[in-house]
Amino acid sequence: MKAEIAYLDDSPLNLECISILLRDDFDTKTFSRHEDLIDSFAQHDYSAILLDIHMPKLDGFSVYEKLVQLPGYNGCPIIFISSDTSSESRMKSLVLGAVDFMSREISAEEMAVRIKSRIQFFKKHRSIIEFGALNVNLTLLKTYLNNVEVPLTFIELKILCKLLRTYPDPVSRDILVDTVWRGAHVLDATIHTHVFNLNSKLVNWDHEIQMQKNVGITLVSKEGHA
Repeated sequence: MKAEIAYLDDSPLNLECISILLRDDFDTKTFSRHEDLIDSFAQHDYSAILLDIHMPKLDGFSVYEKLVQLPGYNGCPIIFISSDTSSESRMKSLVLGAVDFMSREISAEEMAVRIKSRIQFFKKHRSIIEFGALNVNLTLLKTYLNNVEVPLTFIELKILCKLLRTYPDPVSRDILVDTVWRGAHVLDATIHTHVFNLNSKLVNWDHEIQMQKNVGITLVSKEGHA
C-alpha cells in the first residue's frame, strides 16, 4: 500500500504536476485551501505533508503553525516545496521545525526519495513512553492517563515528552525552546500558557509541571508538595 501524503498549494497546475510526478510512489491528496487540508485530518492519517510557501490567504509558514497545534496532527514530516529558494525562506522553514525544503526544480526521482527517507525516519523513531499511570504512544501520537485518552496538541506533546525523558532533572528554558520550537523566539507567556494547558488536561495525574525561576521546567510529584 502506498503511503498517503497531503499537498497544499494554491496553484491547480502545481497540484496536478506534483500529484502526477509522485503517483507511482504515493497516494497524494491535494488541497488548494488550508481549511480543507485541516478538515481532512478527521479522515486521514498522513505519512507526510507538503506545503507551498507563497499563498494568498495564509503562507505556508502560517499553515505549518496551525497544523502542528492540531490535536489530530500525528507528527509526520512537514516539507516545504517552493520555487522560492532564498536562504531566508529555507532558514525560516527549518527554524519552524520543517524537516526539509525542496525546490520545484529537483527531479521527480529525488523528490520521491527525499520524501520516502523522511517518512522512514519518522516511523523508525516513534516509540512509547510510560510514566506510572501516564502512557505516551509516539507511534500514534496519543497520550493516555489511567487508560483514558488525553487530547494534546503536538506542542504540548513535545513539551511533555521532553520532561518525561529528562525526569527527574529539570529542563532549562533555552533547551525546551530549542527542542520544542527549534530555537525560534518564544515568549515566556507562551510557555506558561502551554504548561498551564498541560496541567489542566492532566489534572488527575499524580505529577504536575512547574516552571521554577533559575531552575527551569520540571515534573514534580503532587504528593510531595501537598
